[in-house]
Amino acid sequence: MGLLVESPSILTLVKKLKHRSVDTKIVVEISKMNTNYSKRLMKYSDIKHSDGLVGCSFRNEQSYCFCHISEHRLSNLRQEIESPEKLTHFFYIDNMHFVKQQEILFKSLWHESIPAREKITEIEKGIMEVILNPESESEIDINSNIILFRIVESCVDQILILIPITDLFWSFYYSNLLVSISKMLVKDVTVKILIHLEDGQTNVKDEIRYKLKEFSQDLDINTNFFSKKIPQPYLSLIVDNVVLIEIDYKNEKSILSKDTVNPMMSFSINDTRVSSSTSVFDILWIQSDFERQKKIKQTYFDIFKGFNMKSENYSRDWNFKKNRNK
Repeated sequence: MGLLVESPSILTLVKKLKHRSVDTKIVVEISKMNTNYSKRLMKYSDIKHSDGLVGCSFRNEQSYCFCHISEHRLSNLRQEIESPEKLTHFFYIDNMHFVKQQEILFKSLWHESIPAREKITEIEKGIMEVILNPESESEIDINSNIILFRIVESCVDQILILIPITDLFWSFYYSNLLVSISKMLVKDVTVKILIHLEDGQTNVKDEIRYKLKEFSQDLDINTNFFSKKIPQPYLSLIVDNVVLIEIDYKNEKSILSKDTVNPMMSFSINDTRVSSSTSVFDILWIQSDFERQKKIKQTYFDIFKGFNMKSENYSRDWNFKKNRNK
C-alpha cells in the first residue's frame, strides 16, 4: 500500500474526484513512510488507518478491482505504478453480487478502522519526542536553533505563526526561519501568519503583504492582521497541531539570526497546551476576518454615500399587456 500512497497518479485521481463532488473513502496502513502523502490525501478524501492490510483494491457502484505488488517493487517507492497488465496480480470484476458483497466487507473494515488524524498524531508525537530529546553522540548538545529547524522541516501539513508585535515581523522576515518555512510550501504545507497591527498602520500592512508575496513568489502564505492586543510578548509557532514553539521576544535577534547562540525558546507537545494555543489562534484569525469584512463594507458605504443615492422604485407598462386588454 505504501507504493500506492506514494504514487502521484493516485493523488491526481483523488483530486479530480473531489472536484467532481465524488466522495472518496480510503483505508490505508499509515506509517512514518507515508504520513506525508496520507495527509495530502486527507485534504481531498476521508481516510482511516488499519493495520496489516495486504494488496490494494478499488470499488465503485458498478465494479471492483484488486492488485498486489510484489515485495521487490516496494523497495523503490518513487517508482511509478506500472500498467495493470504488468502488475504481479490484478483482476477486475463487474458482477453486481460480488460488488455488493465487497461493499459490505468495506463497511465493516471502515467501522473497525481508526481515523487517520488520530494515527498520524500518534506517529508525529513519536517523531517530535525524538527531535526534542536528541541523544547527542558528542559532548556538544544540539542547540535550540537546530531543534527548531528540524521541527519545521519535519512538518507535513500546517504551520501557524502568531506575531503579537508588528516590529517583530521584520526580524522574522529577514531570518533563516522564514526561509526554512517558505521551503515547506512546495510540499503542500499550509502556512498561516497572524500579525498584530496597531491603528493607523495601513501602509505597514500593505508593505508586509507585498514583502511576503515577493518572498514566496507564486506560492501563497496566508496572512491576516488583528487589532486586539494580547498579553503575549513572544512569537509562537504551532507545527501540524502537534508541537508548540514559543520564542521569547526579548531575544528575537539571537533567535532569528544566523548566530549559533542558543535562544530562549520552549517546545511543548502537551495536548492541552497545543490545543489551547491553536484555539486562540483560530479565534484571532476569525476576528481578523470579521474586521477585514467590516472595513470593506465601510469602504463601499463611503463610496456610495458620496453619490447621494436613494432607494427608488420603477414600473413599466409592457406592450403585450396593452394589446391583450384591447
